[in-house]
Amino acid sequence: MKGLILAYSFPPNPGVGALRPAYWARHFKDQHNVDIEVISAYRNEEKQEYTFHHVPLKSKSSFSAIIKDEGLRWRHDVMRYLSRNPITDLNFVIITGGPFFHFSLSKYFKNQGVKVYLDFRDPFSYNPRLKEKRLKKWIKQRFEYSATKHANALIAVNAECHNYIAPKNQSIKRWIIPNGFNDEIDSNKKEVSQGLFYAGKFYWEPISFFDVLQNLGLTFKHAGEKIDSNHEYIRQNKYEYFGYLNQADLYDKIAESDIGVVFTMDIPFESTTKIYDYIALNKKILIITKGKPGEGALKRELDKYPYHKWVSNNKADITNAIIELQKLKVKEFNPYPYSRKHALHLLNELICND
Repeated sequence: MKGLILAYSFPPNPGVGALRPAYWARHFKDQHNVDIEVISAYRNEEKQEYTFHHVPLKSKSSFSAIIKDEGLRWRHDVMRYLSRNPITDLNFVIITGGPFFHFSLSKYFKNQGVKVYLDFRDPFSYNPRLKEKRLKKWIKQRFEYSATKHANALIAVNAECHNYIAPKNQSIKRWIIPNGFNDEIDSNKKEVSQGLFYAGKFYWEPISFFDVLQNLGLTFKHAGEKIDSNHEYIRQNKYEYFGYLNQADLYDKIAESDIGVVFTMDIPFESTTKIYDYIALNKKILIITKGKPGEGALKRELDKYPYHKWVSNNKADITNAIIELQKLKVKEFNPYPYSRKHALHLLNELICND
């Protein structure tokens, strides 16, 4: 079997949208005997277990002023490349987002007799996190409908995401493939501190959490996009910011901390890769939510992992949860069901049976 992964984002891009298809590209062959070719806008120079095609972003589009999506232009670059360098004998293509507008290439591949799988991961045309104008939403919804009607199946990280993706195309098969943690990394066991760690972006300022950390005198380490906060705790020495880390260094920092933290809103589709990273390293997990604790996709993902606590965004609940987690004795836990290896196994089975 032979497949193509069409991914605008790919290493050295550090985002999840790049790491997910990169893992699939590296391991489809050794785990499932599937030959893979990759097309990406990023020049990848790692040792490759797949055939790589670098197609840089060069095209322009008059719609770019309205739609800030590189796929809108990149799709033209890909089409020009394929017209000169056709990839033959393909059984399937996985087109990954974001960006998303190169999903329109689904029609081209479908006409070539190739099975098309669109990997949205998260919602695109309507995402409750984003406050977009009505015209932009309408354009994205029209595009999404057009692209998805040529797909064999749509892929997202959980069922809740699928509720937001192409709701009028319910006849299309929908597959759930979680992100999972990177099982390629074997993080060394390190001495664990009593501190807390967060990997990711702050979508809201957790003032109550910072108040609690200040009151308890606990250290807090953070990797990812820097928070815009003037809270006194952030200005103190107990807050340590690392910026963006590669995955190996990120896992080392998680391993050093006692508790991994997650901040959620009140959106049921929220599902985050950092959950899998914390589970991979057998960490206690504190989930602080602006909604109701224990709801949505995250609840289902954590149901079988005993070392976590959900709390509402208030100082009393956060304080009690941290104290309880500090006392909690953690036993070894098999993280395989949360791994990218397991996710790829699910994906391969679905493709083979489609």
